[in-house]
Amino acid sequence: MQTCKLCQKNAADKTNTHYLTDGIIRSCLNEDGSNKREKGMAFNISLEETSIEARFQRSTSREGIMRNFGREASEEEIEAAKKPLFAVDHVFCSGCEKKFTDIENPFIREVLPILRGKDFSGEQEIAIDHPSVRPFFLLQVYRTAICDRSYKLSKEKIETLRKYFDNAEGNIDEVKSIPLHVTYLNTLGGENQFTTNSVGIGNNNNNRCVFFNDFVIQTSSDDSPIDMFDYHGLNNEASLKIYTNQNEDAFKVRLFSNDQRIAMHNGYHIEKAKKFKENYRKKFSVRYFLKYGSRIHPSQVEEFVNAVIHSEEVNDESKYSTAHFEKICDLYLDKFKP
Repeated sequence: MQTCKLCQKNAADKTNTHYLTDGIIRSCLNEDGSNKREKGMAFNISLEETSIEARFQRSTSREGIMRNFGREASEEEIEAAKKPLFAVDHVFCSGCEKKFTDIENPFIREVLPILRGKDFSGEQEIAIDHPSVRPFFLLQVYRTAICDRSYKLSKEKIETLRKYFDNAEGNIDEVKSIPLHVTYLNTLGGENQFTTNSVGIGNNNNNRCVFFNDFVIQTSSDDSPIDMFDYHGLNNEASLKIYTNQNEDAFKVRLFSNDQRIAMHNGYHIEKAKKFKENYRKKFSVRYFLKYGSRIHPSQVEEFVNAVIHSEEVNDESKYSTAHFEKICDLYLDKFKP
């Protein structure tokens, strides 16, 4: 068994370590926005991919699977569902897991209620003077850098964070110089609205971004300033400077209204849909030519694309999955046979 990445002494015996705190992301990943474990869907939403692959969790209802996939789950998908999302095995030891919990619990118990359930319309920021705030967000940064290969920090920054978290009585001044920008996405309208948020990783130049349900955590790969990440209104140059925490005592959290949150997510989906449509046009035209040896009329290509995007058989992101594309593609190749 490998050695714990944090203490670098004990065997990494801990299984099911959530490197993004489960108590924060659970309501986003569950099909009804509840806090019940392993009950919902997750999607790979990278803007670089040309399909969105859905994955359900162990306790997702059969109705939820049918609604999103339009079919029963395969054996491979059932096996994948047995592995928790954003969790790893044998990376940390049980002793270090307790150190993580000691940071997470005060934040969830004492800080989260300050934010969730409140309407912050018209407000730009909130200063939170609580000792758990900076360690909590840095913990998400540190564990993600260790556990997710797509999220890269400098070796020096990882080591600074490792030493701080390894010392149960670590001095917060040791990590205050690490730039940290946190946006709170005010999520109103009931628990099910959390399912419209995202959990995942974004990288842009020297900006390392964690979409963390109703939080967005940004830092830089090293200790230099955080680069601008132009993600559908998330940042602008002024706000990035104003709300980046570095060496302050009271931690500033930027507030995004519910309307801003919705607009940001809608902007992503519009951009993604444009990329999908163009990709579908090319793939279907090539498939048609390879099958029939002739070119397909552009109006028929558009009819096919609209059938994929506006299908009522599946909901939400599942309509962009590879399986859904292949199914509609086969139907329309037959429909447009010369």
